[in-house]
Amino acid sequence: MSLYQRRRSASPVRPVRERAEDRGRPLALIETCSGQIFRYHIDGASSTLTLERSAANRQSPWAVANELLSAAFLPVGYPRSVRSEYLRFQVYDTLQAACSYLRSILATSAILKASGVGEGTASPMAAAVAWVLRDGFGMCGSLIFASLVGSGFDENVKEWRLFADLINDVGLTLNMMAALVGPKYYILVTALGAMCTSICGMVAGATRASITAHFALEGNLADVSAKEGAQETAVTMVGLLIGSYLFAPIIGDSPSLVWIAFGTLTLLHVYANWRGVGCLVLRVGIVGFLVS
Repeated sequence: MSLYQRRRSASPVRPVRERAEDRGRPLALIETCSGQIFRYHIDGASSTLTLERSAANRQSPWAVANELLSAAFLPVGYPRSVRSEYLRFQVYDTLQAACSYLRSILATSAILKASGVGEGTASPMAAAVAWVLRDGFGMCGSLIFASLVGSGFDENVKEWRLFADLINDVGLTLNMMAALVGPKYYILVTALGAMCTSICGMVAGATRASITAHFALEGNLADVSAKEGAQETAVTMVGLLIGSYLFAPIIGDSPSLVWIAFGTLTLLHVYANWRGVGCLVLRVGIVGFLVS
């Protein structure tokens, strides 16, 4: 009689060792749940089914932590439920997301300083109006861009994903330059920066749907998308801690250190995106020689 094994949890199936006392006793089913093993034996004489439950197996703290992290950040059934390049892409995607978040802290600080925050002569209302105008220009730019090229996002997913991150680099760099151009060009520079970052969000969201569908192999599109959201949340929390307890005391208000940190993070961001997009096994389009 064949042996059938099932697990009720989402973690991978682990083999159950055959015991000496089970030899010669037909097994109908073996279940493992919460560290316990349930064996269902068939009595050949009376054709009855008997249940034998073993004591709970103690797992090491590392094994427990591994199961908890896998359940929180990896799709159910990983690795069989996703593409082979899933983990590699997510590692690079996590790295680039962390770089983007840390740079956004520096860029926001530069915008606030350029708007007069911290100066006694600055007008709060003028700073608020400038911020609203900046966001308005950014929204208008993303709407115009979507109407012009929205139909091409499904054709060249890798190229558009790389474009989204590169245009984000341009936008953050423009925001960093807001404190250098003076009040005369402050609105123009910050509006262009907001436009670039808005276009990045729109293009990244459009390509993310295609990439997520590419990874899902067992109809688990929602699960893959949810776990990606969990990964982004974790990255944001880590970036928040690093920005609060590392950037503030080490970088401070030194312009040279701020630009060194921003440039280093930008280079790391470009590299992570290059490698992440390059590992995707998708149809190569216009600039496929760059990312294949």
